[in-house]
Parts: sequence; C-alpha cells; structure tokens
Amino acid sequence: MNTTTLNSSKANLKFTTILIVFILCSMIATLFWLLVIVKPTELKSLIEDDGPIQLFGYYSILLAFFISLGLVFIEPVRRSSYLCLSYLLLFYALREGDYHYRVSEYAKATQIKRFYSHEMIPISTKLFMACITLLFLYCFFKYLKNNKAIFFNALRAKLPWAIITLCWGIIFFLSQAIDQLPFFHNIVGQVFEEVFEAGAEVFALCALLLFRFQDKKLLWK
Repeated sequence: MNTTTLNSSKANLKFTTILIVFILCSMIATLFWLLVIVKPTELKSLIEDDGPIQLFGYYSILLAFFISLGLVFIEPVRRSSYLCLSYLLLFYALREGDYHYRVSEYAKATQIKRFYSHEMIPISTKLFMACITLLFLYCFFKYLKNNKAIFFNALRAKLPWAIITLCWGIIFFLSQAIDQLPFFHNIVGQVFEEVFEAGAEVFALCALLLFRFQDKKLLWK
C-alpha cells in the first residue's frame, strides 16, 4: 500500500467516524430532549405518526428513494441494481409512513401473520398486499445476490458507504427489537423506537449518497 492510498484510507475512516458519531450524538440528544426536557403532555404528539420525529425519518428515506430512482436513468451500468434498490426504498418509505394501515380499516389492529386470515379484509386487498410483498422479496434477494460480494469487499476495505450501511443494519435491528420486547411496550419504549427508526433512515440516506460519490470517484480515490 503506497503512501497516497494509506492517507486516503485514513481520511475515509476519519470522515466515517465523524459522521457516525454525529448521527449517534444527534440521536442521544433527541432522546434527552424528548425524555427529559419535553413536558409529558406534549411528548405523545412529538412521536405520533405525523410528529416531527417520524416525519424526519420518513422524508429521509423518501429522499433516498427519489435519488435512487433518478440514478436508474443516469447510471445505465447499475440500472438493474438501482431499480431494485428504488423499489426496496419505496417499500421502506411506505412502511415507515404507515401506508400499509390504509389498505383496510382493520389492518392497524391486525398483526401481519393474521392479516391474510382476517375475514373482514377483502380478498382483493389481500391479493394486492401479497403482490407487492412478493415483488419486495424478489427485489431484495436479487439485490442481495448481485451486491453482497461488493458490500463485503467494501467493508473489508473500510469504505465509508459500507461502514455506514452496516451501522444502518445495526440501528434498524435495534429499532425492531425494541418494538418486539415487552419491556419497551410503554411511552419510553416508543420514544426509543421512533428515534432509532429515524436514525436508521438517516444512515440509509447517507449510505446511498456516499456510495454514489465514491462510485463516481467524486470524493475518495
């Protein structure tokens, strides 16, 4: 490894560390603000579906979707991958925006495993949800198959976009774990869940932007 490459690698790692610390500190500051400073009577409105925390994360992932969709038209070499990624991000955005609850008045009170057996949900709605879910699974596994090796090679090389993607995975997993643990089934748990979900969405947006910059050699060479 020559001096130029070594210096570039160190600069990449330093930038990545600063970005991760900044996002994590922002999450901690938001948690402190919500749990310590905000009045209990105002807390619920801040973490509801139309509150600023969820909307910030939702618009972050929606922006990532539009960027990825734009790259479908200007990046012919990676068009297939960006097309799959665009659908995955759209699915992600619609899920975080709770649009799945709008397909039926009974959907919000129904767990996904009981959705297809619920007698009050029309068969047409079930077929529609099944189609977009199957398309999601197809895009997910195709994207994973085509990009898994690229990701792990980039991670071994400590490229910023790969490290940020790994951070997204960790924060996203934690947000879903919080949602499932009975210990967090309270207002404090909901605060942690919403902040971690928003944090994961910011990491996803940053990962896409960094990949684009690095792929085009606009930043790190």
